[in-house]
Amino acid sequence: MTAQTKVDQTERFVSLFVTLLQAPRRGLTKAQLRHAIDGYRGLNDKNFDSKFERDKAHLRELGIEITTEENAGASSDSFFESGVLYRLDPTRSQIPAIQFTSQEAMALALASSIWSDPNFGGAAGRALARLTSTGSFDVDSSRFTARLTVGEAVLTPLTQAALRGEPVSFAYRNVTGEESLRRVAPWGLGSRFGLWYLIAFDLERREVRMFRLSRIVSAIEATAAVGVPPRPEGFSAREYLSRLSADEATTTARVRLAHGRGQDLRATATRVGASEIPGFDDAEFAFHDAEATAGRLAGLGPDAEVIGPPELRDAVVRRLHGALAAQSAPLPDYALKKTVATGRSSGVAMAARALSIVAFVQHRGSASRAEIREHFGISESTLTTDLQRISMLGPDDISLGTRIDLDFEADPVQISTPPELEAPLVLSLTEAFVMVVGLRMLAQVEGTVTKAAVAALTKLEEATKHLPVLDAIDLQSRAEDDLELSGAIKRAVAEQRTLTIDYFSPARDEITGRTIEPIRFLESGPAAYVQAYCRERQGIRLFRLDRIFGHALTEETFELGDRHSVDTHDLTRNLYTPQDDDGAVVLAFAARLDGLLRDYAPTRVAAGHGEHQDFRMGEVRIAGSAHAHRLVAEHGGDVFVAGPQTLAAETAAWLRRALSIYSIDSESGNAP
Repeated sequence: MTAQTKVDQTERFVSLFVTLLQAPRRGLTKAQLRHAIDGYRGLNDKNFDSKFERDKAHLRELGIEITTEENAGASSDSFFESGVLYRLDPTRSQIPAIQFTSQEAMALALASSIWSDPNFGGAAGRALARLTSTGSFDVDSSRFTARLTVGEAVLTPLTQAALRGEPVSFAYRNVTGEESLRRVAPWGLGSRFGLWYLIAFDLERREVRMFRLSRIVSAIEATAAVGVPPRPEGFSAREYLSRLSADEATTTARVRLAHGRGQDLRATATRVGASEIPGFDDAEFAFHDAEATAGRLAGLGPDAEVIGPPELRDAVVRRLHGALAAQSAPLPDYALKKTVATGRSSGVAMAARALSIVAFVQHRGSASRAEIREHFGISESTLTTDLQRISMLGPDDISLGTRIDLDFEADPVQISTPPELEAPLVLSLTEAFVMVVGLRMLAQVEGTVTKAAVAALTKLEEATKHLPVLDAIDLQSRAEDDLELSGAIKRAVAEQRTLTIDYFSPARDEITGRTIEPIRFLESGPAAYVQAYCRERQGIRLFRLDRIFGHALTEETFELGDRHSVDTHDLTRNLYTPQDDDGAVVLAFAARLDGLLRDYAPTRVAAGHGEHQDFRMGEVRIAGSAHAHRLVAEHGGDVFVAGPQTLAAETAAWLRRALSIYSIDSESGNAP
């Protein structure tokens, strides 16, 4: 689809909205709308009906529902009066007046900034623009930062399916390693113990089931189904997730570890003793999820062998074999190009932004182009395009309403609209979801904006109470996993006190003592972090709480200075920070792991087409070959080294050694 076609589409369905908003209370017929809106003229009946239905669907995505009723007094020979009447209820298409304090507006800004997924992040930005016309905030001033990352590649499509009530299908691997196709109606999602769960009605088994997202081994596909039960009234994801127990969810792993390797596993092991295999120790430790634990063990390559249970051993072998297959496959053709911003906004996103600009300028009376660009995070060329689009919105037939009037080249910008458009557009389901979930995350963790987040959340939930589906998503703060540690970190941040920690570095597979000056507490999807100045490394570092195996809060204080400066926006965009001595490599990530690629901040990217799936290639900087080996093994075929060739060959050889530990023929995949 060309850019011009997309613009025309956006103008057309937003003009449908503007026209219906000004229509008489009784509504307008389809024939009247076809006559009034420029984008419908010249279409034959089939094309008009198709575009009209598509435009109504786009408006539903924006949270705008068009209602219909029969025109009882219609005459059969009257072109303009016959047929069904279409109308909008302005009270359901616009946000009720909500007054937020400056602190509450700050909380809203933080809540909108924490989504790393580009689709959810864009929705959050649009929601913020309509909820408050206050200028931008310096989120660096907050001592708590959240980053809502999907973590699991399937989380985004499952969340969208749950919000829309659409059945889906996927391949699922159970605890014994058996795979089967599941067709479900998603009801809700949530996180516990660092794992994501889907609560869904299984369409084949006709009962509610919970699925671990780490065991979903395919893309999420829409599926047709009949007899799909709706989400029960009063459904709560939290209620289902509360039935999970951390203790009941654990199993004991028995693993052989090479001397000095697997330091994090040794630190949590219930038993470590000499092995019958020279150069190895036998260790036992508890784990929650075989697939997640298999990733860590596969990353140790030839330095670890799982003795039991069988499902964990099989999961590790499966990952190693998948990784070797991907690493040994013919390299797809690709041409790296400099990283650019993610693609063009969808028509729905452009429409939402255009209407938000109208409300923003209307609220102020006028706004400079610089103010609009800053508030919406857009370029001058995008702003000009948006203003041109806005100037075309509305009916051509003046008897059915007026168009929006503005000079798209003026500075400052002034917009004259029908009075029906002076209130901001209602939040769509996705926009309401991302803001409510973001505020709930902020409200969970103590900080300077906690009270404001709770107050803003209360107001927003009242305004979106017609969307009970928002209760379908439940997030649990990872800080709750270790309240003693997270409490000490928060106290260190608040009181500017140093903290000594014993920290595990997976890159070096060692635990070392560190003295840190904590700056911020960060929640990021499946993990919690402390951002701090590390005295040993003499720089800003991120430390994962689940890799801290000992800590002590000291009485020594520190003053914030230049050494503590960091761009919080970069912090929330990607968590892997390359160091000066890191080398450049080209890694290929399965298309569904695009978010992981973004975390590595690639300088150049490309698309690659493998035999079984598409890949996203990225030139990134990593800390040596061991990092590449671990990353490839952990993802079991969804990541491989594309270059340099020496590292690719070295990685394949390392994977063959790892499989030989299990007496697996790396060529056939079978035990001899």
